Amino acid sequence: MDASPSGKYEVRNVAEAIQYLEYFWSAPRTVDYRRAKAICRSALDNLVSAESARHYLIAAAERAGILDRSANLAVALSVPTPAWRHAPHHAATHDPSSQRI
Repeated sequence: MDASPSGKYEVRNVAEAIQYLEYFWSAPRTVDYRRAKAICRSALDNLVSAESARHYLIAAAERAGILDRSANLAVALSVPTPAWRHAPHHAATHDPSSQRI
């Protein structure tokens, strides 16, 4: 997770999303916040997709009024296909915390 001098954060994966929600969330911890955090934890455990977690995080941030939709953030919130999806599946080497959101 990168913090710019302006106080904006770029979340690049599920683990960073959880870290952001736990330590840097600047709005009230509403139902939307708690739902986003639960879905992100589920994505970390491979129970839901990183894409689903991304949608919940964005929705919670939008409802809280803390999402910056500038061009740079829009790129940061894009969802590239993780490299592990292109390689043969090896459960022992897959690290779900690296899933991009």
